[in-house]
Amino acid sequence: MIDSILYRAVAMLIAVIGMLAGCAQSPERPSAEPIVSTAKREKLAFDLQEKGELADALVQWKILSTIDPANDFYKKQARETRQLIDARCKSLLLEGIAHLNRGERDAARTSFLKTLALDPRNKEAFNYLRQMSIQYPITTQNNAKPAGCCRNRNRL
Repeated sequence: MIDSILYRAVAMLIAVIGMLAGCAQSPERPSAEPIVSTAKREKLAFDLQEKGELADALVQWKILSTIDPANDFYKKQARETRQLIDARCKSLLLEGIAHLNRGERDAARTSFLKTLALDPRNKEAFNYLRQMSIQYPITTQNNAKPAGCCRNRNRL
């Protein structure tokens, strides 16, 4: 009788673990898998471009150009993607300047940050953000300092 109860308990435990294992599976992430073929990487680059993720698409074209340096198509795609990024950055900068001229500082800041997201080396966007942070520092409600920023470091 004890063997029968023990057997049922073990069987139930295995069943519960099996059900929980099915629930605990992580969602599939296509980007987590290594891309082994140039065809898959090329498709990824086109898909990223189509979604407007130009910086990520440029990375893929540069990788493809490195893998196959003789392939002029990859070099051309990298150049064209870079041109799209430059045009988008210029547009975002002009948008940010227009917002700034209208006194819309948050919208301007967002445009300049979007520019840096596309091109982290964009000095013009960086300079506008730096200038804004000096002229219009971000403050908390009632100009209060954030909690914990002024703790006495000698007390531990």
